[in-house]
Amino acid sequence: MDAPEHGAVSATRAIVVIAQRDLIRQVKHPGMLVSQAMQMVFIVVIFGVGFNSMIRPSDGLPFSAYVFPGIIAIQVVTVGINSGLGYAWDREFGVLREMLVAPAPKMCLPVGKIFATGTVVCVQSAIMLLLSPILEVPLTPAGFAYGTAAYTFVGIVFSSIGLLLATAITRIQTLQSSVSLATFPMLFLSGSVFRPDDLPAWLSGLITVNPMSYGVDLVRHLLLNAAGTGVPGSGLAHPLVDFAVLCGFLVAGFTAIRIRVGR
Repeated sequence: MDAPEHGAVSATRAIVVIAQRDLIRQVKHPGMLVSQAMQMVFIVVIFGVGFNSMIRPSDGLPFSAYVFPGIIAIQVVTVGINSGLGYAWDREFGVLREMLVAPAPKMCLPVGKIFATGTVVCVQSAIMLLLSPILEVPLTPAGFAYGTAAYTFVGIVFSSIGLLLATAITRIQTLQSSVSLATFPMLFLSGSVFRPDDLPAWLSGLITVNPMSYGVDLVRHLLLNAAGTGVPGSGLAHPLVDFAVLCGFLVAGFTAIRIRVGR
């Protein structure tokens, strides 16, 4: 086996080990993810159903059905961004501290974390999509498959953003504050619970520079169109544009992480 091939095998093995370790830890200590999921279920049922009688339907679609994709996106983005915090703790106090001096490329550590986060998001989003009939969203097999895949992709994108913050900010206390500072504007300025095309121009402008807006719009397009509602996403962009913008953020995140962690 020549040197490049051996290096590729070592890198792949390191990525698998990091991802597997993170997933095993999630299985053994699922409290945080379960509590987050239950909060989202509560929001979906109470917020969506409760406001149905107070807010007029959008293009014939109940309010609960319109906000359902965005509410799941809130959970997905939160898990993705918070993966940076887990990486920072492992880097300072956990197994990553020892792996940093291992012969495997350092880039394998964040990549493994991103794969683990994508797997967690895939499972969580698939479970939450099963609640769609409660919110009056007809869940077709195609919609379920497209939605799960889209949420997984969005989780990977925002995991790269969270890990970029973790590699750029070395102090954990500062990182925690930075994650909160970055998360809340993204969550509330994403069109997750309202239509961006109904807002004032200055607020719509802020939404268009928010990466989460394109994730919400992409999933909303896929779920609602697959359900045959005929209702567009959130009036932000064409789904291919949403996907291209998210790919841009993913590439930028990976590139920046690569520069920060080195070879």
